[in-house]
Amino acid sequence: MLQAIGILVVFFIFAALMMTQRMSTLLALICMAILIALIGGVPLLGKDGIVENVINGGALRLASAYTAVMFGAWLGQVMFQTGISQDIIRRAAELGGDRPMAVGIAMTAVTALLFTTMSGLGAVIMIGSIVLPILMGVGIKPLKAATIYLMGMAVGFVINLMNLNTYATLAGVTVELIKPFGMIQLVISSVIALAFVYMTLRKPDVAWAAVDTQAAKEELAKAKKVPLYSLLTPLIPLVLVLFLKWSVIPAFLVGIIYGALTTDLRDSLRLMTKAAHDGLKDGAPAILLMVAIGMVLNAVFHPAVKGIMQAVLGNLVPTSPIPYILFFAALAPLALYRGPLNMWGLGSGILATIISTGILSPMAAMAGFMSTERVQSVGDPTNTQTAWTASFTNVEVNAVAKKLLPWLWLMAAVSALVAGFQYL
Repeated sequence: MLQAIGILVVFFIFAALMMTQRMSTLLALICMAILIALIGGVPLLGKDGIVENVINGGALRLASAYTAVMFGAWLGQVMFQTGISQDIIRRAAELGGDRPMAVGIAMTAVTALLFTTMSGLGAVIMIGSIVLPILMGVGIKPLKAATIYLMGMAVGFVINLMNLNTYATLAGVTVELIKPFGMIQLVISSVIALAFVYMTLRKPDVAWAAVDTQAAKEELAKAKKVPLYSLLTPLIPLVLVLFLKWSVIPAFLVGIIYGALTTDLRDSLRLMTKAAHDGLKDGAPAILLMVAIGMVLNAVFHPAVKGIMQAVLGNLVPTSPIPYILFFAALAPLALYRGPLNMWGLGSGILATIISTGILSPMAAMAGFMSTERVQSVGDPTNTQTAWTASFTNVEVNAVAKKLLPWLWLMAAVSALVAGFQYL
């Protein structure tokens, strides 16, 4: 019991350090992994010890996930450097004209499409630097523009191939197993996002510029127009993975080659090489975080720690549909600030403990955390995408989070409702 209390204290201490931003998530998770293993009685040395198992083995545990991040970031750079992403946005902007509602819906849809394959702060900046000025250029106030952009991002993230691959790796299941729930969440998130855009833009705003919208429009107008068939690039990996059951990395590679060859055949080799290097820079923060999460996973999956935590979490985590739904729906905001229901923070260890102890099946546990991820996706002020968007539009990041929270919470609650009846 004392060991269990000690492990929980470590969880909450480092959660507080992450929430207050006194320690980076990367360092907090590494320290958490080592201390949990020590308290759990894991030896320092030996094959199953802290050095070999928790630190070395943990750093490599999510190798398949962060390899997918590299290829996804590579594809994102190919799409940007060839002008594919800019052309998709330009066509959507032309379709909307000067009508704020039409432009808002079009930009949400385009953002969602692009972020099914793109991720990382680099992609957020590249796309946001175009989308946000377009939104504000038709008279949408900065706070509304910021939340519309982020809401589109949240929809795309739900079936983002890198995210799905990471979630599957965390839970020890296949992408094929979690794909159906991801598609259900896509429908839920899309409907709620559409309702959000409608409610946000139903009353016209007085136009005013927080950024140089004219400069952004001129830059977009100068962007290279690509062949119509090149615009299929972000859809190709999705089709290959979701419908033809390809693995994520080969699907990304086909998208990379297709995007490069169909836009600039002569210079395609140089373009792909440069995009690979730039993409690696974009994916580095996520890769480092996955290294730390892997260490936490190996610590809590260790038999010594697993036995200690089973009795504690067994009395806290609901295992029947209604309590499960109420638990994940009501507590979804605990995914904020890298909290206990956040797979990219403290929740990675809790999820691993739930699965390792057999309290819930891997899919039931994964679906619960995928539900709470809806709140974290773009609603967490500590997220780089949320912080950058607020900064770019000159609004306060907590104001952005406050406006998004009710809608993201609704996404989480409906997702938990489906998960409770589907997997328990």
